[in-house]
Amino acid sequence: MDIQLNTLLVALMFVTILSMGIGNILSSLADIFNHATSSRRHPVHISWIVLLLIVHFNLFWQTKAILEVEGWEFGGFLWTMAGPVLLFLATSILLTDPPEGDSENLTSFFVGLGRRFFLFFALLQTWVLVVGFTLTGFFIVTDLVNAVFLVLVLSLAASTSERFHKLGALLAWGLGLAGFVVRWVG
Repeated sequence: MDIQLNTLLVALMFVTILSMGIGNILSSLADIFNHATSSRRHPVHISWIVLLLIVHFNLFWQTKAILEVEGWEFGGFLWTMAGPVLLFLATSILLTDPPEGDSENLTSFFVGLGRRFFLFFALLQTWVLVVGFTLTGFFIVTDLVNAVFLVLVLSLAASTSERFHKLGALLAWGLGLAGFVVRWVG
């Protein structure tokens, strides 16, 4: 397999941005699990952090698709980098430490944080769907999972219900696992 220099540079940048997000998530999880600092994160919040790590690994795996692209132009490079950048921004938002204060302030903090996170995550899902269609010219089964994920995160962005967010995290895990099964089998 003869890889062009431009292709290698695009793949390197793609992987670098994803690696920064992965490193940030692992550091945050280490603090939470080590009890190095008193964690004021809600279990649903921790669930999304772990799920986001899996999303990083999933997108990381897509690097192989980059290596199959023959000729790169600057517009294609920017479009390709948009995904890891959106994921990095969503990760940075989700990993924001909650402020000190009572539980009422904590709840409003997570509602506001969730709204920003879910909007960036919706942009990422849109990017995944458009890039997939652009590269292949058709939609695949995992795109259905991504479309449902898009609707879910937009619904979560609009909701302030803690109960709905708990259900949403559970549905997100189900969709994430379904996507992996489809990718693994197919």
